[in-house]
Amino acid sequence: MRLAQQGDRKAYGALFHAITPLLRSFVSNRVRNYPEAEDVVQEILLSIHRAGHTYDTGRPFKTWMFAIARYRLNDHLRRIYRNTGHSHISLEDLDNEIASPDVTERRDQSEYLDQMLSTLPKKQRKIVVMMKVEGHTAEETAIAMNMSVSAVKVAAHRAYKVLARKAKQEER
Repeated sequence: MRLAQQGDRKAYGALFHAITPLLRSFVSNRVRNYPEAEDVVQEILLSIHRAGHTYDTGRPFKTWMFAIARYRLNDHLRRIYRNTGHSHISLEDLDNEIASPDVTERRDQSEYLDQMLSTLPKKQRKIVVMMKVEGHTAEETAIAMNMSVSAVKVAAHRAYKVLARKAKQEER
């Protein structure tokens, strides 16, 4: 990116060629619909192109790149979340696009998610939101929460089990 900022077109092309598979992997782990995942990757690449001048060469490139990727991915997921007609959320896999059939017709998705998350203790709720809704890694969440990575993973796992159990109870 440093060379690209200095006008080196060959370095710019090589950069985008190198980061595209990383971004595809990042997005495809969260968006299962291939055409939509590709659209998100293209949005991310375009955002990186537009924001290239803002990259601080004294900081790690991947951190900057994945911050942009996370924002674009979250924008996409928010659009899906807001526009979907589904009212059931698979709490075991929140970061996937929702393709499950309606479970209840009276509540919309955001109300259901808010209600389910409100049953968790505050710390667990924040961990789940950071990791599954906002797309942060366990490492990033651990830093933000001033916890060890393993403690974050344990708390997240326990929260997922509680949410899955509550979701099954509601299906009955």
